Amino acid sequence: MEFQQGSVDAEELLAFFRCRRLPYLDRFGPQEAKLPPESLLEQWRRDRQALQAAVLERFPGEEVAPGNEALLAAMAAGAERIYGGQVVAKLFWEVDPEGAAEAEPTDSEVALAPSLETEVELTEDNSTDKTSSSLALPPEAIPEFRSVWVSSSLDLLIRDPSSIGKGQLSYLPVHIRIGKRPKPEYELLLALQAELLGSLQGQVPKCGFLILKDGKWHLVHLSRRRTQVRRLLQDYLHSLEQAEPPQVFMARSRCHLCHWREHCRQLNAVAQPLSLLPGVTGSRYPLLQEAGIHSIEALANARLEMLQAIPKLGAGVALQLQLQARATLSRKPLWLQSPPQALPTAPVELYFDIEADPRHNVAYLLGLLVVEQAEENKVVNYYSCLAAEPREEGQAWQQFLQLVQRYPEAPIYHFHSFEVQTCRRLGEQHQTDPREVRQLLKRFVDLHSWVQRSVVLPIESYSLKNIARWLGFKWRLPEGSGAHSIYWYSQWLETRDRRYLEQSLIYNEDDCRATYCLKNWLSQGSVLAPVDGPSPDTWAGH
Repeated sequence: MEFQQGSVDAEELLAFFRCRRLPYLDRFGPQEAKLPPESLLEQWRRDRQALQAAVLERFPGEEVAPGNEALLAAMAAGAERIYGGQVVAKLFWEVDPEGAAEAEPTDSEVALAPSLETEVELTEDNSTDKTSSSLALPPEAIPEFRSVWVSSSLDLLIRDPSSIGKGQLSYLPVHIRIGKRPKPEYELLLALQAELLGSLQGQVPKCGFLILKDGKWHLVHLSRRRTQVRRLLQDYLHSLEQAEPPQVFMARSRCHLCHWREHCRQLNAVAQPLSLLPGVTGSRYPLLQEAGIHSIEALANARLEMLQAIPKLGAGVALQLQLQARATLSRKPLWLQSPPQALPTAPVELYFDIEADPRHNVAYLLGLLVVEQAEENKVVNYYSCLAAEPREEGQAWQQFLQLVQRYPEAPIYHFHSFEVQTCRRLGEQHQTDPREVRQLLKRFVDLHSWVQRSVVLPIESYSLKNIARWLGFKWRLPEGSGAHSIYWYSQWLETRDRRYLEQSLIYNEDDCRATYCLKNWLSQGSVLAPVDGPSPDTWAGH
């Protein structure tokens, strides 16, 4: 695939940072294979628009149309705040004659690194000039440089107070997002906007701001991010020139909301790429490639001593990866050892799962499956502790505590750490006696941890969904996910359509039942013989 000289949008670059395959498929993939946008993504888009409107109301300013000309006019007028608009500039960088990848810079190199050279897109009346002296040369005089037009929509620009009275005003970029904390991708976008903004005002801002869900302004220093965004842009353009889409790594995947997820799943089912093997990360993949390991089969059949001798990989990780490859090829589980102690059992067992909505900062559903042994039969009942309104979270929490106190000797099974973390928060927020919370948490049994220590599975990731589906468990709502749970609760609050709550209840009950299914399987498998090898305590984890 040959990428012709064109333009790149900042959102493409963010997509590339999240998943190196996504923007490639958006440009060149079979468009008929794309899925419709997920409802939750649309909800997040509306939430972000609402936050932007709230910022504008609190901090009034001038709203401008897209394009450099409108921005320059607002800047020339000395506007304190400029909302909206779009900046476009040509970015240059020196081409490596050897084509070698640029090494990750050290902190000292970052401080000294030159910025991307920029060229302003000329308006119709040629009222703007090039801002960098090196760019005053005609293009044919700098053949060793490569360039691309880059555009970015802007949320907000604020006048830099330090530039007042110095002859020419300058502006700082502000990015508005609904996240709870600053993320690298937000800071990278700010750095890119700073580069583009420098083309208009003659100097690149050294800092910018993030406004997040809480409405607070977070200062971001951009020197290191500017170096990273230059490398990211070069990598992205290089990927667009390749005949095949980039590899993706399961350890960093964000596939569950992607419109290409089914397309990728079908490709992966046929190709079984090494990059999607659990445990193969972006840093481990090149180490395996350099050692001549290019496939899952090669990894499974390699001499363990050779794998353990690979620099920077580690003996425990080498064993982990080989066992994972063998389980994947055989499509059978490999038992590492019997669990360090038998899974706790009791006449009554509880299976616990929480649904939460970060938009409203509420754990709105605490679901509990109660399994009682009655003679030769088991009696299974599901209980939902529901906060139909966010303000009812405390009532749902108290209802849950009263329910588990009916069975003081029953172990409480859950999957992964979210339930533990959330119960600690609920206890603190609703002023539960710390001793009661400690006693509660002593009863918790994390089945994710037991899986990690006990068995290697032929699956693409160690989530409850993947494990339980591999075991044959089926959710009644096949499209259900944590993301859908957030969307359903938000829609219930907005529409009062009780069908959304009912979907959340069905989904949560099935999560509890999937946890029950996993526990039963682990109990049966724990009596099987383990494979030979070091203890999984030496592993870096799945």
